[in-house]
Amino acid sequence: MNQRETDLITIKKFIAEKDGDGFFNSKISFIHVYEDDEEILLLLCQIFESDWHKDHEYMARDFQEISNPLTAESLFKVAFSDFEYLRWNEYFPLQRKCTWALADIGTNEAKKYLEQIEEQANETIAKYAIKRLDLWDFEFRRKVSVLGESSYKGFAIALESYSERLKELPQNGQNIIGYLMKNLHTIDTPPYNYIAKEYIVLYLVNEKSTAASIIESQDREKPDYSSLKANSLQQSFLSIIHNYNSREKENQESVLAIWIKKEVFKEILQKVTPNWNPDYDYFGKELERQTIQLDLKEEDFEKLIKENIEFVFDISDFIKEQKQYISQNQIDKLMLPKERIVDFETPELIDERWM
Repeated sequence: MNQRETDLITIKKFIAEKDGDGFFNSKISFIHVYEDDEEILLLLCQIFESDWHKDHEYMARDFQEISNPLTAESLFKVAFSDFEYLRWNEYFPLQRKCTWALADIGTNEAKKYLEQIEEQANETIAKYAIKRLDLWDFEFRRKVSVLGESSYKGFAIALESYSERLKELPQNGQNIIGYLMKNLHTIDTPPYNYIAKEYIVLYLVNEKSTAASIIESQDREKPDYSSLKANSLQQSFLSIIHNYNSREKENQESVLAIWIKKEVFKEILQKVTPNWNPDYDYFGKELERQTIQLDLKEEDFEKLIKENIEFVFDISDFIKEQKQYISQNQIDKLMLPKERIVDFETPELIDERWM
């Protein structure tokens, strides 16, 4: 009998005998050991929902750490629990941990559970859910894989699988599709609130030496973008993959992800006429869907782009890795920025204050 079989028997025995002391004294973090084992994880969810033990807060914490969507329904149920040993605490710490765990799971199902908690739970618990929903787009680093996590202003790109991409984007039409990042910046003066800002990512090819110089200047916290050369700016990651070939074209050794504020990008589109080009699938086949490309003159590039850059990240190695998966037809491993249709109609979040 292997360890899994032994642990499975032990867990089932805890449930059958309602052995809270035995479960507490087991000294094994079953949740972490079997975080991807559906059978055992569902049994642990059953224990989590039960009232014969006092380990709910520890389990909620562990469920948050593994962020497995299988636990979402159980976390939702426990958010409405009324375990006798916790009734003294009017702040509902267990329920709060459940909302945190659902937020970190980060799926659409988990978000719907939080929305139901907001609507149906008591005022205190509902506020916990509201806060997680308010910060849903800002806490993406804990929900998904990211590219380019940086200690400098916290810029990063959330990633998703190619199969997820297919579900979210239209197959045809002209759409401004790109990666939109929402970030919170702390105000340095009391009462230390936050300012929410939205950024658009554009992709630009440049020389390797230029990319290295820019990244070095950012690392010194003295960013210098003066050496950037005007080139076609893409919003679609698959388009930049299709057009990128470091061996054939001069000045294309590096691909840079450039962050600019969303409202600045909106102003740029009002001043220049973008080119609508076909987007691509992962094999480089043209789609009926069209995305924009900006071909700016040096003067426009200087005023509209260089002077408005917030951050730059070299994604060349990441692109090479994804191109390798494509060439080997390993599409299940392909990861892409979480690009969506950019909505300019919804009121801006810029300078909105968060408590």
